[in-house]
Amino acid sequence: MGAACTAAPNAFTRLIQFVSTSKTQLTELVNSIFYTGLYATLALGLTLVFGVMRLVNLAHGDLIIAGGYLGVFFGVNLGLDPLVALLLIVPVMMALTYPIQRGLLNPLLAVGEEPPLVATFGISLVIETVLQIGYSSNAQSLNPSYGVTGIDILGTNVRVIFVIALVIGVILVLATHFALTRLRVGKALRAASEDAEAAASLGINVKHIYALTFAVAAGLSAFAGIELGVAFSLTPTAGLSWLLIAFTVIVLGGMGSVLGTLVGGFAVALAQEYGSLAFGPQYQDLIVFGLLVVVLVIRPNGIFGRRLG
Repeated sequence: MGAACTAAPNAFTRLIQFVSTSKTQLTELVNSIFYTGLYATLALGLTLVFGVMRLVNLAHGDLIIAGGYLGVFFGVNLGLDPLVALLLIVPVMMALTYPIQRGLLNPLLAVGEEPPLVATFGISLVIETVLQIGYSSNAQSLNPSYGVTGIDILGTNVRVIFVIALVIGVILVLATHFALTRLRVGKALRAASEDAEAAASLGINVKHIYALTFAVAAGLSAFAGIELGVAFSLTPTAGLSWLLIAFTVIVLGGMGSVLGTLVGGFAVALAQEYGSLAFGPQYQDLIVFGLLVVVLVIRPNGIFGRRLG
């Protein structure tokens, strides 16, 4: 009881300081903007898979971490800069995941919604086990110069990696949206997402489309893995926490909405930064997931609704 009584005045004091410090508020706003790119990249592959197959990929967080560890592997063995290593990591991730969807998840999707969901959970456990065998449970990180250096933006020192992450996030989101709405393969993806049987009757290879979607999502997750490895650190079991963040982003932005990942990413970053400033960092996750619950109650389909694009 005494601890609770002490915590309440401390939280109230932080709230007063938050309201009265305009410069700090600007700093948090700037930080939120630059975290948006990272969070959008985290969620992009997850929303793509859900938008096309209506599948919540529980292995998504571990695929992100696996992409980061591939950055460690290529950095140690080939001496490649993490961003340059993406030229190898993305096709490797796609090549590894295409047959998983084609050979394992596609047959399960024909059975019902639960079997592929359970299968993705199993895939996540396999990835974690492989990473623990290869790298133990010790944290790994990528250490290019842009991971620690910063630049001044509106009086706020922003690490260069978050500037890079914002640029990458916006480019990936816009490129994915363009591909879905303008390219032939994107239109095939949208057709398969709306009515798989009708798409198949028109000559679209739905099984290939599903496998391609899963592979592209894994390739996109590699960008997030590299960004996390540079900005923070990687552990084999960190996938779940990042999966929860990504899931919150796509629920806020709209399940299946590609453009919504930017809006959802900004909303999550804003809630984290201002919530941490107002009530303390120990409440950060509580505030974010509380926002998730509120949105699910008020607008279950998210800001942009449940549509692919």
